[in-house]
Amino acid sequence: MSNKKLSLSRLETFLEEACESLRGNMDASEYKEYIIAMLFLKRVNDQFEKQRKIRAKNLTERRGVSEPELEYELEIPNAPEYDFFVPKEARWVNIKDLQDEIGDCLTKAFASLEDNNIEILEGVLKSIDFNKTIGKNSKKISDEDLRELIREFNRIDLTDDNLEFPDLMGAAYEFLIKYFADSAGKKGGEFYTPNEVVRLLVNILEPEVNSEIYDPTVGSGGMLIESKNYVESRYGDSRNITLYGQEKNGTTWSLCKMNMIFHNIYDAKIENADTLMFPKHVHEGEIRTFDIVIANPPFSQNYSTDGMKYKDRFNFWMPYKSKADFMFVQHMTASIHNEGRLAVIMPHGVLFRGGEEKKFRQYLIDKGYLEAIVGLPPALFYGTGIPASIIIINKKNAGKRDKVLFINADREYKEGKVQNKLRPEDIEKISYTYRHKKVIDKYSRLVSKEELEAEEYNLNIRRYVDNAPPPEPHDVHAHLKGGVPISEVNSLKNYFDSYPGLDRKIFKPLKRGYLSFLKSISQKEDIKQLIDESPEIKVTQEQYTSQLSTWWKKVVKDFETLPENNNIFALYRKFSESFSKSISELKTGQKTVLDDYQSRGALASYWSILNYDLKSVAASGWNAELIPDDEILESQYPEVLKELRENESRKEEIEALFKEVNELEDGVWTEEEYEVWPKDELKEHKESIRALKGERKEADKEYKNILKRINAVEKAVKKNPELSKEIPVLMSESEKYASEITRLDGMISSDGSRIAKHTELEEELKRCRKVIKEIKDKKENLVEQARLLIPPEEAKELILKRWNSVLHETINGYIQTHQRQLLKAIENIWDKYNTPLHIILSEREKETQTLNEFLKELGYE
Repeated sequence: MSNKKLSLSRLETFLEEACESLRGNMDASEYKEYIIAMLFLKRVNDQFEKQRKIRAKNLTERRGVSEPELEYELEIPNAPEYDFFVPKEARWVNIKDLQDEIGDCLTKAFASLEDNNIEILEGVLKSIDFNKTIGKNSKKISDEDLRELIREFNRIDLTDDNLEFPDLMGAAYEFLIKYFADSAGKKGGEFYTPNEVVRLLVNILEPEVNSEIYDPTVGSGGMLIESKNYVESRYGDSRNITLYGQEKNGTTWSLCKMNMIFHNIYDAKIENADTLMFPKHVHEGEIRTFDIVIANPPFSQNYSTDGMKYKDRFNFWMPYKSKADFMFVQHMTASIHNEGRLAVIMPHGVLFRGGEEKKFRQYLIDKGYLEAIVGLPPALFYGTGIPASIIIINKKNAGKRDKVLFINADREYKEGKVQNKLRPEDIEKISYTYRHKKVIDKYSRLVSKEELEAEEYNLNIRRYVDNAPPPEPHDVHAHLKGGVPISEVNSLKNYFDSYPGLDRKIFKPLKRGYLSFLKSISQKEDIKQLIDESPEIKVTQEQYTSQLSTWWKKVVKDFETLPENNNIFALYRKFSESFSKSISELKTGQKTVLDDYQSRGALASYWSILNYDLKSVAASGWNAELIPDDEILESQYPEVLKELRENESRKEEIEALFKEVNELEDGVWTEEEYEVWPKDELKEHKESIRALKGERKEADKEYKNILKRINAVEKAVKKNPELSKEIPVLMSESEKYASEITRLDGMISSDGSRIAKHTELEEELKRCRKVIKEIKDKKENLVEQARLLIPPEEAKELILKRWNSVLHETINGYIQTHQRQLLKAIENIWDKYNTPLHIILSEREKETQTLNEFLKELGYE
């Protein structure tokens, strides 16, 4: 039966909903500390209540303590059972029912929690002020919003016993930080480095089981956490590493401290100060040195020497304005011991600018410290689209180092709408090339000190590894006379070798040195259809499916024993030996689609997708909580899921209509062409209708007054017959107002009908949102009821089935990318050579003749 443990996916969904409750009132960069603080408060409270019960049991059963002494003993702050002591004013039982002045109560609760756990929390929580005003509009979080936030957090139990795997809280924190960075846009770069970049740096540095690791611009702590995760995964234990960091921004420093606590790291030494001005990690009056230093400093920052401590770290003083980059690198270089290494993200400018930066580059090369430089793709980081680089400095064997490794990886990445990403194979290729000092054409090269000196220590990566694609070939004869050059088709041999015979389905011999497209390909669209339906393509796909299925059957038993063995890294290491070999042995002997780097990257990608599932199974067994909600609903309540999807789809359609008209340029929108109205036009139109309704109201008022006067006169005529002459005048006036009311009603009706469709869609959108909310509200209960009926064996079967499906989807993604690249290359050949010059001229001549005939018919000769 399901043990109802909290899964990461459920916790992520919960946290996203909690964020949405504040999203409309302030930016993510403004409310992030509130959400994280509330998560922290609920976590320590839940754990404290559990540990309090354990302490009460220990006191009563082992020592025979009873009331009132028991209550006194339970309130001792430094009791051994407590990770954190939660004072009464910070206890959830008192927080959850707050109604008024909630901001004050929470601020005081956090201050009290810090005071009672000062060794771990000093300076972390007191800076969180739930009453502070934010932004130019002086926004402040309201009691109503805080009540809703507390209600949300009251729904979950965050004790260790209720977590699917031990580091679930750490994973949840990482989800939140990325969520806030994504929402904050440019500001996100101030506290978050994309995890793919962090993993790359950690894989390059390979921290060992007892490493001392330091990040001088630690941000929210992601690089230190990933270093710890790497050591734990590789060696099975990270207790002997020590983490150090320093952060200038107080709020970000607090987030980093909480990040460490969420990951159960209580001994990390994280300081709050400007690293360049006031380095805090010192030993016996000197800068402390470490095994590994890792960082992503702010790019092109200003700095000052006024009041700066430990100036002897810097041999080269960079310009003060926007040139602090190499100041950070100098500090980092001074912070590694004689066998230490560092990796740091830097803008490309530091690689080739002159002045003191050039002198520092020469110093690093002459000393043998500079080991490698890696060029990264553009737009990896928040807030900037420029490409960056990694500088790797290694003092070990520096005296013997006579070459620098240059890696140009700026063309290998996954393109995104806003931000690009490093793929697992990109990380694997860079780190493998670095570790083995591989020389790869148009990718990496070892450059001697002598050559660097001859280039005046200009380290521009393209100067040594130019990965620019060759110029687009153009065969003049083919352009003039027709045909496809065989040389250009042969250049696609690496692709065609994966699908033997496919080239003969597309091209046929034409003349010496030239081919032509087969007659069955009469238009460019036919190429895609041919490739999609090609037996050669399908054979390769089927072979990969078969090879993966064979591999899966061999390893599924290892997956099944995960709850007993618990060693996820050992499992990965074992699989990595067999995986690449398995998918490289295609039965027909054709060239494989995935090269060595891609096959290793594919396994890494697959493992990354399963990461938290694997941790959960290792810690909690085959838990039905790992089965996605939609899979449960699909099998148990398909009609509910269908209704949800239909309403979500319709909601997106209507929202897209509204979004489209509101993004049109001025003057483009017309009432005749669009069903819905832009906000400004709609506002103006509704104001016009309101004005008409106001006029109608006044006319109606006057009309009714006249009717009253007519009624009064008709009564008075009996006594004063002379008043009868007023009745025709009043009747005439009443008819005018009646006519005006009719006219206004017509205009109101007409104007209302003009926006009727817009209004109808607005109402439909409201209904869709209401239905979606209602389904989501009951969805959790439906899913939980269904999960209770799934025993562990059935859960294991469903989970393994999904893991197998993810494996095939992952590899199919690589195969489809390979096929799209081939298609694009063939279509490019079509675009270039399908219509040679003599055909263009002939068609032009025909069109000219047709035009002349028309002109002649019109009398123009």
